[in-house]
Amino acid sequence: MRSYGIYKVKEMYQPFVIGRERLLYDLLKEDGQQHDCMREVDYLCDRLEEELINEAIVTNLGKGFTSIECRDGEYKLTHPVKGSILISRSSYSLNVFCDGSRMLDLDLFVALSGSGDRFFAVMDGQGEWGWLKPVKYADLRMREENVFL
Repeated sequence: MRSYGIYKVKEMYQPFVIGRERLLYDLLKEDGQQHDCMREVDYLCDRLEEELINEAIVTNLGKGFTSIECRDGEYKLTHPVKGSILISRSSYSLNVFCDGSRMLDLDLFVALSGSGDRFFAVMDGQGEWGWLKPVKYADLRMREENVFL
């Protein structure tokens, strides 16, 4: 079973985080489930909007699954071949547990990245982290230059 913490980095801090992903990983892996209490996470990450997450999970991700259960902000999606995904939402993060094929992870990442380009995932216990959608550095530089004009 693989577990992830998925966060949405604030747009204004994304250019700062680019190239410093290891530091963000170290910050987010520190206290496990206690990220909502950390001032740094509040500073760097957006609160997750319930409607955005519902749409990404139920509408985008749910298309390919045979069973979707939703209860009290938790989702369980099951596929007969790939396996199952259990997702719980807190203020700043999605806590995800994938049991089965790595295709589950990919399906989830594609669904979330379709609703935003600033999602950052930390894989617990594996030392893996990264953006769910590749970042276009040239686009970030253009935004920075427009701000200073």
